[in-house]
Amino acid sequence: MEATLLLKIIAVSEVLLLIVALIIGVLWIQTPEANYEPVLVFMGFLLTILEVVRRKIKPKPSKEFDVGEQNNLSRDYTRRYLDQPHQCHFINNLPKFKKAVEQSSQELWDSGITANMRQGSYDLINSLQDYWVKLAEFFPPMHFDGKEPREYISEYTKSRFVFHRANMEPNGPGTGGSIVHVMCGGSVIEDLEKMIEETVCTLSLSSDSINFKDWKQQWRGKA
Repeated sequence: MEATLLLKIIAVSEVLLLIVALIIGVLWIQTPEANYEPVLVFMGFLLTILEVVRRKIKPKPSKEFDVGEQNNLSRDYTRRYLDQPHQCHFINNLPKFKKAVEQSSQELWDSGITANMRQGSYDLINSLQDYWVKLAEFFPPMHFDGKEPREYISEYTKSRFVFHRANMEPNGPGTGGSIVHVMCGGSVIEDLEKMIEETVCTLSLSSDSINFKDWKQQWRGKA
């Protein structure tokens, strides 16, 4: 019961944050000289923290469940819809959220210390996973391979780590040195960025509020 209440509180908090972000976006359009970007970035971090808390308290479904259990999962599923302006606002601001995390990770990458560089990649990977989970919630429950979005995306990420490490060590595990972990992290980041880009492309086809051409340029850091 406590977990359910906390999940509801988190859901309401997310909606309120997104509504405030939408209002700030309107104010920014009306007063372009004002700089609201730090506020939006901070709100992005708050959304990420709420998602982490949700992940920790949300009970994970077993891999084997009957139809009744699946129906219960569907009822508990937090579906997002493109006809809600604040949801499109979240999608349009994903490039800014990613940029803020990249700046933080860049400090660790620039340290030249392998452990720090790996942590910088993990920080960005975790954020990208959170973004993708939220995008997956625009689709029906259990839409991807019959799994909850967090589970599906987590398994995908693990499989990409396994592939890239094997691919970078053709002579066997451990033969590539510690730098392989850093290189794998970079490759997984590229994989997740590509999947998020493809997901947003699909969603943009159903919403005039998402200009995918401009969004892609910002997402790739070319705008």
